[in-house]
Amino acid sequence: MTCFFCKGSMVESTTIHTVELKNCIVVIKNAPCLKCDQCGKETFTFEVTQRLEKIIDKCKEALAEIAVVNYSAA
Repeated sequence: MTCFFCKGSMVESTTIHTVELKNCIVVIKNAPCLKCDQCGKETFTFEVTQRLEKIIDKCKEALAEIAVVNYSAA
């Protein structure tokens, strides 16, 4: 797979995904991603995106101000 922006090679990696909600900040560590080896642009697969959304929905229910979640443990 090539990068949409610079046409570099996309390699499997992990990243920290941060989401700001109305009253909460969610930090998801070790989220699997594809990362460009040239420009560093990160993208998620459809499956990972679905799981990230589920994790974020659970955090919304927790009513915490800041939530830090490890992707593989969620």
